[in-house]
Formats: sequence, structure tokens, C-alpha cells
Amino acid sequence: MRRLVIWFTVPVLLLVMGAAGVVVWTTLNQGGGPGTPAIPLAKQAGSPDKTPEDGSGATGKQSVGEAITTCRREVALAESVLAAAGDGVGHWREHVQAQTDLSLGRTEEDEAEKIWKRTRQAGASDVAKYQTAKSGRKADGNACRPVADAEDDQVEQLKMCQARLSKVTSALTNADLAMKDWQRQLEELKDADEDNLHDYEDSWLDTWRKAPKNLDRYSSAMDTLAKTKSCPR
Repeated sequence: MRRLVIWFTVPVLLLVMGAAGVVVWTTLNQGGGPGTPAIPLAKQAGSPDKTPEDGSGATGKQSVGEAITTCRREVALAESVLAAAGDGVGHWREHVQAQTDLSLGRTEEDEAEKIWKRTRQAGASDVAKYQTAKSGRKADGNACRPVADAEDDQVEQLKMCQARLSKVTSALTNADLAMKDWQRQLEELKDADEDNLHDYEDSWLDTWRKAPKNLDRYSSAMDTLAKTKSCPR
């Protein structure tokens, strides 16, 4: 009978001790302890609070210094593309001017032929250089915008760079039109039949008459740019 009581008592004690252990472990796991309130499980399961980084909080806000640097870089990239177009537009202008001088009797045909040959030979390099520079630039529409908390001198720098970028962009638009004219002319020359240039001549004269429109717009934009202050370094 005593053995039966002992066998019965031991399992009951083990069950009680096990239950107590579970309670202690759960309390400790929730951060509880003597004098320490338990942390709700729902709070434990959640991720820790973070400062938003989507621009709505301080972490995502661009500093004034960063804004000025970004603006300067955007202006420099745009100017580099414009510079790459310079040789091509210049050769195209010479190509057109040779026909103008020939039509007005200012030059002989053999002299015009020399100019056409020289500019045509440079054409492929002109187009390749411009396209490479153009493809390497990805315009940033947010560059040079006003920034909160900027000092007066910083606001002035951004304004000057923004004005410069606006004029460079206008010149780039017109440079692109002129370069497209030059590229089309080069393609026509490549496809022309040298033994029968009558058809090509008619096409060329039509192109020549239309060419000054984009060339003049480019020149006007470049003149305006020359009068615009550079972006401060």
C-alpha cells in the first residue's frame, strides 16, 4: 500500500513542477520578472520601430550640400553632351555653307567639293561621339530645385545653376535637331549613286534650303548660353 502511494505521489509532483517551470519560462521570455511587467506577445512579434526612409522623415531628406552637388553635376553632364555635339554641328554648318557660297558665286565648285569631302569624312566620328555622350547622360528632373533650410548664398548658387541648366538644355535641344539633320545627310550621301547624282542633287538642294532653320536656332541658343553665368564651383 505504501508503494502504491509513493508511485502515485511522484508523478503528480512531477506534473506540478513541470507546470510551474512553463509559467516561469513564459514570464521570463516576455521580459517579466520581479517588479517587471510582461511585454505583450503582439508587441514582441512586431518589427522594431524605424524612422521612415522614403523622404517623409529626416532620414530621407536631402541636405543642402547634397542638393548643390547634384545640381552642379547635372549642369556639367549637360554641358559635356553639348560640347560633344559642337564638332558635328560645326562640320554640318561648313557643309551647308559650301553650297551657299557656291550658289552665290563666292567659291568655285572644286573648292566646295573639297569642303564636302572633308566634312563628310569627319561625319561618322561626329555622330558617334555625340551619340556616346548623349547615351551616357540620364537627365535628373529633380536637380537644382529649391531646398528647405538653405542659407542665402546657397539659395543663390542653386538659382544660378538652375538658370545655367535651363539654357544648356535649350541649346541641347537645338543641337540635337542639327545633329539629326547632319546624320540624315550623311546617310543619304552613303546611299547615293556616284555615277548618277542628278536625283541626289535635287534632294541635297532641298535639304540645303531647310538646313539654316535648325542651325540658326542652335546659334541663337548658344549665344544666349554664352551670356548666362556659369554654375558656381
